[in-house]
Amino acid sequence: MGPQQLRAATASPSAGFGRFGISSPAITHSYRVLQRGLLNDANDIASLVGEKAPLIGSNAVNTLKSTDSMASPPIRTWIGPALFCALMYALYNIFIKKGSASIHPVLGGVILQFVAAILGCFLLSILVFREGWEDMNYDNEGIMWAVWAGVAVGAAEILSFVVSGMGVQSMQSIPIIIGGSVLFGTILGYTVLHEALTYRGWLGVGLIAVGIAMVGTDPGGAGGIHG
Repeated sequence: MGPQQLRAATASPSAGFGRFGISSPAITHSYRVLQRGLLNDANDIASLVGEKAPLIGSNAVNTLKSTDSMASPPIRTWIGPALFCALMYALYNIFIKKGSASIHPVLGGVILQFVAAILGCFLLSILVFREGWEDMNYDNEGIMWAVWAGVAVGAAEILSFVVSGMGVQSMQSIPIIIGGSVLFGTILGYTVLHEALTYRGWLGVGLIAVGIAMVGTDPGGAGGIHG
């Protein structure tokens, strides 16, 4: 290769990306501009990745938290309020049984809900007075489900008066109503809320079903055990 051919090779643009340098000032300037542009693009991409990385990490953490929130908390943190709630449900059914023989089921259910509404408004006013209305977080979906829960509990209260008014023993009606709510709640929690139980939990549900069947078919009266 002669001197002229060597100069032509080193002056070609493609040679600048090889092992030879670029001898032309114009081409060298263009190559440096291109190099700076590529470097700026790389820096822009790196800055974008750096900005998005914390967001991705936060979403991953939130996903993990939402997954962990599906697990139940330790039993010692909720067993007390749960047992007290069960006691209130038992008293609720006992009071319904005592009054069902002398009041219309619908009227009894309305009075029951009216008293519950007064108590709820009283507690709500205390909370608003102490903490302000701003802490009462809610949205349209929460209000909708609260309304449906009110419809369901209203129907349950009226039907409780109906069942108790038929003369069914409270020792039979209460276990069936409360135990039945456990069965339906478990089924709906599994099918609608996509919650899960271990085999031990499902065994407990099966035992509840067996207990409900035994209580419901018990003849009572003669031969029964009285307190």
